Amino acid sequence: MKNSDLDNLFEKADESVISPAAKRRAMNAAMAEFDKNNAVSHYANIVDDKKNISWLQGFLNLLRPSEYKNSLSRKNDMNKRNNTWLYGSVATASVVVFAGFIGSRTIDHALHPNNLSVPDAPVQVTINDEDKNLSNKSLAENLLRKQDEEIVIDSSDDSSLEEAEVLSGDISQEIAAVSSSEIRPRLQSFTGQMKKERSSLPKSELAMQPHITQGIVPRSKLTVPNDYEPQPPRSVEGNRERFEKKEINPVKQTSEEPVSTFSIDVDTSSYSFVRRKLNRGVLPEKNAVRPEEMLNYFDYAYPTTQSKSKPFATHVIVGDAPWNANNKLLHIGIKGHEISEQRKSNIVFLLDVSGSMASEDKLPLVKQSMSLLLDQLNQDDTVAIVVYAGSSGTVLEPTKVKEKQKIIQAFNRLRAGGSTAGAAGIELAYQLAEQNFNKDAVNRIILATDGDFNVGIHEPNRLKEFVERKREKGIYLSVLGFGEGNYNDHMMQSLAQNGNGVAAYIDTLSEAQKVLVHEATSSLFPIAQDVKIQVEFNPATVAEYRLIGYETRALKREDFNNDKVDAGDIGAGHTVTAIYEITPKGSKSTLIDESRYAEKSGEKNNKSNEYALLKLRYKLPGEKQSKLIEHIIENKNTINENGNSWQQREFQFSSAVAGFAQLLKGGKYTKQWSYDDIINNALKSRGDDPYGYRNEFVQLVRKAKIAKEL
Repeated sequence: MKNSDLDNLFEKADESVISPAAKRRAMNAAMAEFDKNNAVSHYANIVDDKKNISWLQGFLNLLRPSEYKNSLSRKNDMNKRNNTWLYGSVATASVVVFAGFIGSRTIDHALHPNNLSVPDAPVQVTINDEDKNLSNKSLAENLLRKQDEEIVIDSSDDSSLEEAEVLSGDISQEIAAVSSSEIRPRLQSFTGQMKKERSSLPKSELAMQPHITQGIVPRSKLTVPNDYEPQPPRSVEGNRERFEKKEINPVKQTSEEPVSTFSIDVDTSSYSFVRRKLNRGVLPEKNAVRPEEMLNYFDYAYPTTQSKSKPFATHVIVGDAPWNANNKLLHIGIKGHEISEQRKSNIVFLLDVSGSMASEDKLPLVKQSMSLLLDQLNQDDTVAIVVYAGSSGTVLEPTKVKEKQKIIQAFNRLRAGGSTAGAAGIELAYQLAEQNFNKDAVNRIILATDGDFNVGIHEPNRLKEFVERKREKGIYLSVLGFGEGNYNDHMMQSLAQNGNGVAAYIDTLSEAQKVLVHEATSSLFPIAQDVKIQVEFNPATVAEYRLIGYETRALKREDFNNDKVDAGDIGAGHTVTAIYEITPKGSKSTLIDESRYAEKSGEKNNKSNEYALLKLRYKLPGEKQSKLIEHIIENKNTINENGNSWQQREFQFSSAVAGFAQLLKGGKYTKQWSYDDIINNALKSRGDDPYGYRNEFVQLVRKAKIAKEL
């Protein structure tokens, strides 16, 4: 075998996406094997012809990170042809261990709470003065021992063992021409050793820990020589963020399609994701902007009801559209009642600890966020923790919140690493929730992830169906998104909508406080379920209409009266806002011409004092049959330009938010309205802003003025 053949072999192995950390562990294991078996003297007696192993001389450097090779080459060029037997021996041991690591594909080193993390950053080393006079063998040993101190081999995964056997055999065939008769048995015995190690583990431990993880003790801090030029960090290839593409709602002619039906939406993830992008000086992609979630990020001062038999109050506000004086905006506002006594909770935290969650704005922020939520729960509530990466595992069995320190310690032991078998984690989380199910409590799974489901069942429809079936059993799912780069918004929206839960995006600790502290009751405790809205517009008074946002929540007309069709939920104290832009009959702003041959609408209609009929359907928690609310929307403004009521303030601010969302999506229907117009309207309608959310909105609009396109 030639050097080029060996390079080709390992280029094929690299197609399995071996991380730098895995290669470092493989190299360290090779040296450990070398020292343990005194391979130098053992193979010196076997190999008679140096030509048979000359191709192995560069193999040690092949497996080392580039920093090792650069440093060693500068110090040891004059000795690189000496001691070729050393490199051959080390390479042989390297092949043994490296084959196993190739078989396991990805090092998932974070599922177990006692595991230590392994950074993927390049290892930095220094060749000290005392190293200069060392032999090649001693120098190699010193450098490798500086890198890592301990290695733990995964011996629990049968599939990894089987793949390792196959790959070990393949590599054995490749090097048969230059290997001694003793090399092949060593290769073949590798997986046997792994199986033996696994068999020594207690069965109870294997059952409780379905995935034994790998890790190394963190290396000591090492300095870089002054003349050393570090390699640039490996960048992620492209942006893998995924948003569902939906065309914005078109203008509809009332005479042809008078009825509009949709499900309410209380999610807020779009707003906080847009904020993150604007804070970085770039405009968000249009598919990431959902006007309804921008609107419902804010709380509005709608009066509420205290009646449990009527879980929410409905308010309608009509006023002039700020971007088109010839049109009207029809605001529908819903305010859920506050609860006096918090229901019991059975919560399972399902936490993504895959490699993509390693950055500070992901897993570390997840742990801080979950700790905030613990303070909002009752002492007798139960909490469990499930994690998933290359596999899934239970970190904490159902535990009472009064044992808070035990729960916090479980959070703090988590580390990130590996691929993302999200489906397996979801299944395990539901198993725990079912085992501890309490019919008198809120049974909910809270999934915290960047949404990067890249292993296992990742098709949205299959996961959606699974979550739907569990929802029918009374176990709900809420989703919290973190970070960017791998953010799979489409998957998260689908899971939350079908799990009767909230989808929120946590970009800062302040946002975690908003979602999990200030809005904890509205996020966790539903007071009305399957809430649907249907508006029938009067063709005698309304020529055209369009719903701003809610594209992903559209329902068929017949779905409104079908109690089998799922819709959104309202939590305690929640506010929900929806806005229609309508074009009154006779307005100069109509966009669709009247049909010449259609029957003239409204000729026998005596409801000329009405714009529309508003209908809402909802179910009380646990009930199967919906209730109906109807509200007539009169043909008049309920506010005026000079008014100073709560209706005027909330109408003006929510209109500013709706206009901002439309501009970010291209401003197809907002005419000449500008960011400056939005700022002026928002400044005049901030009102009482105890947490500064509305003032922050004004700052975001200013940033959008100077932000760059992606």
